[in-house]
Amino acid sequence: MTEHDALVRAVCDHPDDDTPRLVYADFLEENGEPDRAAFVRAQVELSCTPAWEPFAVLCRHRRTGWGAEGRPFRYTLPPLPDGWGVAWHEQAFRRGLGWRVNVRSLHAWTELAPQLYERAPVGNLYLNPPATLDDWRAFAAGKWVRHLRVVHLDGASPVEPIRALCAAPAATGITDIHFHRASSPGLPELTEDLLRSPLGRVVRGLHFRVGYESLEYLIGALAAAGESARLDRLSLAVMGLTEYQIGRSLQTPMLRHLTELDLRDNRLDSGGMFPVTQYLPGRVHTLGLAGTGVSGYGLGGLAQSDRSVSLRRLDLSRNAIALSGMRLLADSPQLSGLRSLGLRQCNLVEAELYHLVRAKFWPNLVELDLGENPFTDGAIRHLLGVPVPADLTALLLDGSRLGEPERAALREHFGERVILEGNSP
Repeated sequence: MTEHDALVRAVCDHPDDDTPRLVYADFLEENGEPDRAAFVRAQVELSCTPAWEPFAVLCRHRRTGWGAEGRPFRYTLPPLPDGWGVAWHEQAFRRGLGWRVNVRSLHAWTELAPQLYERAPVGNLYLNPPATLDDWRAFAAGKWVRHLRVVHLDGASPVEPIRALCAAPAATGITDIHFHRASSPGLPELTEDLLRSPLGRVVRGLHFRVGYESLEYLIGALAAAGESARLDRLSLAVMGLTEYQIGRSLQTPMLRHLTELDLRDNRLDSGGMFPVTQYLPGRVHTLGLAGTGVSGYGLGGLAQSDRSVSLRRLDLSRNAIALSGMRLLADSPQLSGLRSLGLRQCNLVEAELYHLVRAKFWPNLVELDLGENPFTDGAIRHLLGVPVPADLTALLLDGSRLGEPERAALREHFGERVILEGNSP
């Protein structure tokens, strides 16, 4: 075994420890691969940096080669045979090495995994294979299960894989489970059983997407867990939530420590926002409200709620943020700590920009996404007429709507912080 292989094996044997990865980075630099060494170090730093802080925003928008895609370094991923139903995910990297794999054949995975885990600390599987309960039991009995941290389920039914994982003693390292089709029959009962299992007591993130059937029972399953389970991260996206269901879910004991909540693409309007502003756990720093129809009264409730004080990352994209709504957001002392704000495709024009750049949170912004808004020359003048926030790292704008004089003025004022999407006219 070469020194390189021994260092990689050390990383694989201790996947949650940063020290072997940093030692590996030193080896890479000492052996003529400084760019790859910088990538490993950057990804290690990124893994412990909040998503709204400058370094994380830099990697997301300006040093994209250091992000999860890691395109300049995909050649370093251990090769997987074509046509086997096992392939590296587009966002394959975490902390400098291979992390996320697509699995469409459990039999192929069972054959490939032992060798793969000697060369990559895989911890995130996107599972979409046709398989029987016996297949899933064999999968859950594999030695690699102790390395799993994130599981994505996008098959016809999540029942068999979850039942198998709940019965596997080695599966208790899993922190997040994603149900990409939350309308599967039996999901409420499955969720309730999961949260009562040893696995459910260590899971910190549940992510549900696309599910209207049995929604009331699913919310009931979350409530039934009591304090035996604890969630830090919850996603209920495209679920057709009602005001009552949102309120009931946010009052469940296991969400007391919640820090991230994603409610995107539920039609909340004003009524649905009321329980969010009333019952949002006070530790939530990341809130996703994209495509929820929130405006006016709902934004006012968010802006005035003491439960908004902890917010650092807020996504309001694809909502019609009218002038009155922008005023409420801008004048809010509770939102003054915002670091990342998504306002993509919100139909913002000059009047809204006037208040945005004078908002109490403006000086603290690190990331501001204004893409796909129909800005005029007047709106651009508002951006050019205020000081650049000290930590601003990425300002996203639709460059295809701007003339070259406006583009040049933005670059002069904001420097490399401004990211002009699309081509110039």
